[in-house]
Amino acid sequence: MFLLVGLAALAVLVTGCPHNDYTVELTPRGPVVERRLDFYRADGVDSNGVPKYESFPTNELAAITALYPTGAVTQHGERHAAVAEFSGALPGDVGGAGEYHHFHTSLGDAGFYVERFRGTNDLAATAGARMAAADQLTDLVLGWSRAEFGREPGYKNLRWFVDVDFRRDLKNFGLYFWAGEIAAAGNTNAPEEFMVRLGHYLAERGYLKMEDWPRLAQLTGGSPEIPGALLVQKLIAEKLGVPPAGPLPKPVALLADPFELDKSWNKFLTGTPMYRTRLKQWAADKKAKPDLEKPNPSEAVGELFLSLIESGPSGEVDHLTVRLKLAAAPDHTNGRWNETRRQVVWEAPLEVAESARRLPVFCYANWSHPDEKFQQAHFGRVVLSGDELLKYCLWHGGLGAAETGEWEKLLAKIQSAGEATNQLAAFEFSAPTPAGAAEFGRGLLNSALARSAAP
Repeated sequence: MFLLVGLAALAVLVTGCPHNDYTVELTPRGPVVERRLDFYRADGVDSNGVPKYESFPTNELAAITALYPTGAVTQHGERHAAVAEFSGALPGDVGGAGEYHHFHTSLGDAGFYVERFRGTNDLAATAGARMAAADQLTDLVLGWSRAEFGREPGYKNLRWFVDVDFRRDLKNFGLYFWAGEIAAAGNTNAPEEFMVRLGHYLAERGYLKMEDWPRLAQLTGGSPEIPGALLVQKLIAEKLGVPPAGPLPKPVALLADPFELDKSWNKFLTGTPMYRTRLKQWAADKKAKPDLEKPNPSEAVGELFLSLIESGPSGEVDHLTVRLKLAAAPDHTNGRWNETRRQVVWEAPLEVAESARRLPVFCYANWSHPDEKFQQAHFGRVVLSGDELLKYCLWHGGLGAAETGEWEKLLAKIQSAGEATNQLAAFEFSAPTPAGAAEFGRGLLNSALARSAAP
C-alpha cells in the first residue's frame, strides 16, 4: 500500500505557504568578499506579481543582525538587507556554514567559495531514521496481515514475503526517494528519471506488471482508491498462492472495496500500542483543549511514511538564491554561469531552519586569473592558468613566509621559458622543509612550460 501511494507522492508540491525569501550576493575583492543578504517574508504574490509581505520573524532578524557589524542591517518597508565584508569563515545568516579564500601569487590569483545552507550532514542518522521508519511500517503491515489472513492456508508464504521481501523493498523505496532528492540538486530531470527507476524496480520485484500501468496512472489523477485497492488485492492473493482463476478467500475478496480495505486497516491500527499512546495523549490534552479532535489511527502511519521518503521539506518552504560575481566563468562550480550578468547563480527551495532533515543546499565555485603581465615578462607567454593555476595557488598558499620569499626571488630571476627549466631544477628551499616541498610547484611549472611549448 505504501509503495503505491508513494508513487503519487512524487508529484506533490507544496505552494502558497508563508515563507522567507533570501538572496545572497557575493562580490570577491581580493582577500575579502562582500556579502549582501536581502531577505523578507511573504505569503504568495498579488495580481501584479508583487510579494504579499509579512513581518519577518523577530528572533531570526535578531540572529542575522548579531552576525554583522553594527549598522550593517537595514530595513526598507518589510524588506531587509545586510552588507559586510568577510574573509575565511562566512556568517551562517541563512543557516549553515561557508568559507571564502583568496590566494595571491605573482603568477596569478585563485578564489574558492563553498557554503552549506541548512539541512543536515549526518547521513548516517538520516539513513538510520529512514530504515527505522521502514521497519516500523513493515511491522504494522505484518501485524495487519496476520490479523486478516493468518488463518489462510498460504499465509506462511505471505508472512515471509512481508517480513523479508517487503521489508527490504520498502527500505530500498525510501533510499530511491533519497537518491532522487540528492540527484535533483544538480539535475532538473532527476525527479522524472528516479520515478521511472522506482517504477522499474517495483516491476522487477513483482509488485507491478506492465498490464498494471493503466491502473497505476489513475493514482496520480482522479480517485486513486479503487485501482490502489485492486493492486493490493492482486498482490496479496498472489502471495497467498490463490490461483488466478480464483475463487478468492472472503478476506481477500473484500480488499477490492477501498472502504473495506480502509476499515480493515484502521481497525487493526486502533489496537496497536502506537495508537493507544496517541489516544492517551489526546485524552490528556483534551482537558485543556475541549475541541481537540480525536486522532485518526492512520495519522501516525502517515508520519512514518513521510519519515521514510522525505522527498522534500514538510510544511513551510523557504527560498534561496545565491549569486557570485566573477570576471569570467569559474573553473569548477555546481552553479549556473550567467554570461550576461557575469554571475554564478544557484536557486533552491530551502528547508525551514527547525526541520534539519534534508541534505543541505550546497554551493561551490573555484576560479583563477593568471597574471598575464608577469608571466609574459618571465616566460614569454602565459604558461599557467585554469586548473594548474588553482593547484599552484593552493601549493603556494601553504608555504611559510621564508619559503615564499625564496620562491618569488627565483621567479623574479627567470627571464625566459628556455632558462626556466634549469633554474627550477637547481632550486631547493634553504630551511629544512618536508621532503618534496619544492617539487610540487616545480613540477607544475615544468609541465606547464612543456605544454605551452608544444606545437
